[in-house]
Amino acid sequence: MGPQGVRHSSDVEVGGKKIVLAVSGGIAAYKSVHVARSMTQLGADVRVVMTRSAERFVGDQTFAGVTGNAVAKDLFGDGPDAPHVELARGADLALVAPATANSIARMAAGLADDLLAATLLTVQCPIVIAPAMHAEMWAHPATAANLATLAGRGVIQVGPNSGPLMSGDTGMGRMAEPHEIVAAALDAIGHAQDLSGRRVVVTAGGTQEPIDPVRFIGNRSSGLMGFAIAHEAARRGAKVTLVTGPNTLIQPPGIEVVDVHTADEMRDAVLNGAADADVIVKAAAVADFKPVDHADKKLKKAEGPPEITLEPTPDILAELGAHPELRKPGSVLVGFAAETVEDVDQLKALARHKLEAKGADMIVANEVGTHDSGFGVRTNRAVIATADGVVDVGLVSKEALAAALVDRVVAFLALRA
Repeated sequence: MGPQGVRHSSDVEVGGKKIVLAVSGGIAAYKSVHVARSMTQLGADVRVVMTRSAERFVGDQTFAGVTGNAVAKDLFGDGPDAPHVELARGADLALVAPATANSIARMAAGLADDLLAATLLTVQCPIVIAPAMHAEMWAHPATAANLATLAGRGVIQVGPNSGPLMSGDTGMGRMAEPHEIVAAALDAIGHAQDLSGRRVVVTAGGTQEPIDPVRFIGNRSSGLMGFAIAHEAARRGAKVTLVTGPNTLIQPPGIEVVDVHTADEMRDAVLNGAADADVIVKAAAVADFKPVDHADKKLKKAEGPPEITLEPTPDILAELGAHPELRKPGSVLVGFAAETVEDVDQLKALARHKLEAKGADMIVANEVGTHDSGFGVRTNRAVIATADGVVDVGLVSKEALAAALVDRVVAFLALRA
């Protein structure tokens, strides 16, 4: 069990597994020495490839000493095989730690002009990245776009965390701790298929309720959280249907995507899949109200403010909770609640209330309206409520929250088997 309630599978045999540890130039490179040592002690054959910038933080002899293998640095070699081909051939996992903003951008662009980049473009195994950078770089839209690109290719992300950074600053962008990175690596090597044979329906994004052909009632949901859950479920063997409102995210490979706009369309799509779904995760931020009538033509400003009468949209989660006959017997129902709160105790109380009110098996309540949690950012401050109590997950990446959620879903399914 990792910090803040995030768990990864670690019961994996790694003896003899070939691990490519790619170390780029960030101050967090010192943590990668501990990762290399831990993986080596577990019996893995760890091959380290470093950028020239990484050598400014950790010497190659340090990695050679803990792994027993020479460190690779040069794109060109004297042997019959190109160094990047030799490194990539037979690799069971590529682990990028630290993954700087630069190395993430280069991976997303598919560059191959140094040994590290060429190796990562050649490997045919799972790739895990541990981002590490200053808070401003982490928050930049380019970084978010690059991470979304990599996620769409199946790259697994661990961290970052919030904490002390270079130059005495504090914020989001601190590389995950070595034990977290090792746990994520073991999980990836094990290809944890604990949802194999299961069908999962996930909703994502916000809905748009039309006022006229150009205006709508909606919210700021980006869809990042729902997409992360869909990725995690698919990675663990599930057949996933992602029902999503309008978004700008990359369509995930290997996942059935159903595009919708309104709450009514989302309800129809969810109910269509509910009868066969082992798990339904309602992560979408559905608009609470919609206009009773919407105009067929654009409303003109010169005609003055229109009178708009609103009515509630369908509460899909509550309907599924109140009518179990709509769902597959033994299925797990998960809801999300976006809340503005004063503290974590209030967040827990709201999660408990919604759990009872909606008839769900699990409620994930996350804080919105802050710079590091909620809509449009890569992290969430969240709690997970079940009938057994409420777990404070803390402030984590949406990918880490997705992993923690799926862990609990798997436990529910095991109890109902």
